[in-house]
Amino acid sequence: MRSFIDEVVSSLYGRYGDDISSLNLVFPSRRARLFFSDALSRVTLRPVWQPRFVDINDLMQQISGIACGDRIELVTELYKVYSRHHDESFDEFYFWGDMLLSDFDQIDKYLIDADVLFTNIGDLHALEDHLAYLTPEQIGIVSRFWQSFGAESNFSDEKARFMSIWRTLGTIYHEYRAALSVQGLAYEGMVHRIAAERIAADDLPDEFPAPESRYVIVGFNALSACEKRLFTWLRNSGRAEFWWDYDDYYVGNADHEAGLFLRSNIREYPAPLDTGPHGRFVQAKEVSVVSAPSDSLQCKYVYTFLEGLLRRGLKPDKETAIVLTDESLLLPVLYSIPDEIGAVNVTMGYPLRQTTAYSFVERLLELQRRKRRKKDGTLQFYHSDVVGILNHPYILEQDSVRSGELIADIQRSQRVYVEAGRIAVPGVTDRIFSAADGWTELADYLQRVLACIGGLPSAEDGPRRREFFSVIIDNLCQVGTSLRDSGLEVTVPVFSSLLRKILQGVRIPYEGEPLSGIQVMGILETRNLDFENVLILSANDDTFPGNLAAGASFIPHNLRLAYGLPTPMHHEGVYAYYFYRLLQRASVVHIAYCSRSDDKHTGEPSRYIYQLDYESPHDVVRTQVPLSVSLAPQHPLAVPKTGEVAERLHAFLDGGGRTFSPTSFYAYIECPLKFCFRSIERLRPEEEVAEEIDLPMFGTILHKAMELLYTPLLNIPEPGRQIRALIGSAAVADAVTRAVSGEYLRDPSLGSDEYGGNVLLVRDIVVRYIDRCILPYDAAHPGFRIEGLEQSVTAPVSFCWGSETHTVTFAGTSDRLDRLTDGRVRVVDYKTGAPKTEFRDLDALFSADSRQRNAAALQTLLYSMMVSRTTGSDVQPALYYVRRMNDPDYSPLLVEGKREVFSFAPYRDPLQAYLQTTLASLFDFSEPFRQCDDRSVCEYCDFREICRR
Repeated sequence: MRSFIDEVVSSLYGRYGDDISSLNLVFPSRRARLFFSDALSRVTLRPVWQPRFVDINDLMQQISGIACGDRIELVTELYKVYSRHHDESFDEFYFWGDMLLSDFDQIDKYLIDADVLFTNIGDLHALEDHLAYLTPEQIGIVSRFWQSFGAESNFSDEKARFMSIWRTLGTIYHEYRAALSVQGLAYEGMVHRIAAERIAADDLPDEFPAPESRYVIVGFNALSACEKRLFTWLRNSGRAEFWWDYDDYYVGNADHEAGLFLRSNIREYPAPLDTGPHGRFVQAKEVSVVSAPSDSLQCKYVYTFLEGLLRRGLKPDKETAIVLTDESLLLPVLYSIPDEIGAVNVTMGYPLRQTTAYSFVERLLELQRRKRRKKDGTLQFYHSDVVGILNHPYILEQDSVRSGELIADIQRSQRVYVEAGRIAVPGVTDRIFSAADGWTELADYLQRVLACIGGLPSAEDGPRRREFFSVIIDNLCQVGTSLRDSGLEVTVPVFSSLLRKILQGVRIPYEGEPLSGIQVMGILETRNLDFENVLILSANDDTFPGNLAAGASFIPHNLRLAYGLPTPMHHEGVYAYYFYRLLQRASVVHIAYCSRSDDKHTGEPSRYIYQLDYESPHDVVRTQVPLSVSLAPQHPLAVPKTGEVAERLHAFLDGGGRTFSPTSFYAYIECPLKFCFRSIERLRPEEEVAEEIDLPMFGTILHKAMELLYTPLLNIPEPGRQIRALIGSAAVADAVTRAVSGEYLRDPSLGSDEYGGNVLLVRDIVVRYIDRCILPYDAAHPGFRIEGLEQSVTAPVSFCWGSETHTVTFAGTSDRLDRLTDGRVRVVDYKTGAPKTEFRDLDALFSADSRQRNAAALQTLLYSMMVSRTTGSDVQPALYYVRRMNDPDYSPLLVEGKREVFSFAPYRDPLQAYLQTTLASLFDFSEPFRQCDDRSVCEYCDFREICRR
């Protein structure tokens, strides 16, 4: 294959010989320079000086006499001008201000008259003379756009806001450029425009161009108006020649978007006559389109592609390119390259945002963002941020044991906010778990922590880590310097967002030899380069060409179209050219895309694939990467009651130390295997601090609040008067606040003024439930005395197992025990869920069908049994469903069939019989613990992943 670069080198060296070193070569990419130098080394007969390489920005800065400023500094200066016309904080302005700066940049690069652009239909008649450079069609587009706005009196708030800013943008544009000029600053478009204006005015600097200098413009495509003016001047002065990398297949077709810009470029800036043939695209090629069901399988196809080349006897080298249109696939692609492949050259750089160092900075920023101070000044950090830091590899490698202990303590104590004094990993955490309140303090804090971590001994990646930290600190200093010099008041969130945005765009270059080995590159890096074998990955339409919008812009599409600014058509023309010029000299072309539709992909192949299918002369072979899914047959799980399982089960018998709670016993009725996992194996779901108050915690708070409220009323006969006094009093809110602080936040000293919005909402709901439901109901139904709150109760139950009699103990904590006037004890169980007091009969409560069971009813009857045994009194079971207690017809009594349960006595013996039967089954050591057949039980089971249900 004779590449485009080879053709340029051959022609130039043939005409200039060793004097080629006097040329100034202008390429659109830096990588093309390396390949040019390599090609030149192969044709020279003796050592020669290399030509001088320059780029467009170098030329523009040389002509304009001004350099580009730092992006953050440019945006802050824009805000200073903008704030003279609009009252808006820098926090609100920054991110759309960055967009506005990009608009100004394009306005200048395309030499648009800002005064004419930033106008409206009401002004067009006065500015008709200034619109002479627009065609009648363009003027019509502008007119129709502003007419679509309608009368200003009918503007929506959004249109009025847009118009108020639009009317000032022309003034802001001129004031901004003037302010930058005073400071000797400029943005890139401003540099280009000044250069273009100096060219038009024949006011070039004395040192430009140097005597006898000659320029060779190589491989450009889309040109801005400023670039065209520079090229026109170079052409007319006889100082330049132009080389265009194209193929007749798309340039010769007036409707083909790949030649959108080149057709006019070739006409305006003719190339030398010896530029070689341009009909290579139609030559025979192997073109294969590969559909993969996932990104990972798409990356694995890299192995298949390269192995295929090796099998043909082709050693993949620098003539082979793997092109990524989605650069997030870089790492899985590198892992998919066969071992037989020698050198690999990665041109894209490793994204800093994918490094452990960047994740550590993210952890630090989040730690500081969500910190808080109590009234007494105690510094606290949000639990997930603390756990994230302690779990980070940089901290774990210092003292993993201590970190694990701290994490376990946080999870065990369910602390939402953790005091800084409770966190200590020697030598590290003192610096990390400290406060940085302003953005300057945060910048210094990050530098101190990174310097500390970078100086600690590391078993694996010390040099690499220090390199990453060095890059982060350099960017951190750059952001800090720009913000300090701006003189603006900047908040911590804006500083953090700026730092994130900059670090996420940083790439760490790979070390390697760029002219050896297969080339792994992004699509932009393929400009001017040709390869024999090409594999393009992620050729989905939503990534290649991708979003056809011109990007975030304050200038509406119709105006961009009318005034000649880049539009989606411009974007598509650029990417179509990248695609077709990459294929034109290649022999083997494979194009892979992800066929799965999800939140990342539409699953739609690129439009260029369809074009190859329907328009190109090539036979496109379509293949698929198979996805083999072979699931092993699922067998019912069972755990034999032998060995350690039998020993642990024996611990429940005859005073062995273990007891049954109503909850654990019901778990056996639901699913024997669930009981085994929970009560025998003592498996627990991974402990996590509740991010929000969930339903169990909601119930815990209500139970605790009621205990606090009713403790002073214990054993007071007829406490109705005292209960009525509590309704609407501050005591209710105080009790709930104490319950929230103690049970959820694990800090009884906290007051409600330190709660977040969600916690306040839950607290108010609990207050309403108590104030409007529980207290009014109790006050309206006298005839009881509160005898116990959160009281432990137990009861032995005997059963026959074979020829032997054994005893197990049921134990639990009763929410509340009331003594009724007739001598019975009422067992009160508070419930915050959906009301369900009905059950068919006792047989239904022990049924294998979950639709017949009522867990609350069975557990309440078990508590009634224990209380009856403990007190020797008859018992009345009661369920206080707080959601319904203010209903006029509400009753807390259980309902069997259609009959209310006033007394536990009729159920004492039948319940005993059901318990004995169930316990005999549970302790039948010949029968293993099996999965239940009713899969509805598995829906919210903690162990469903173990059971694969």
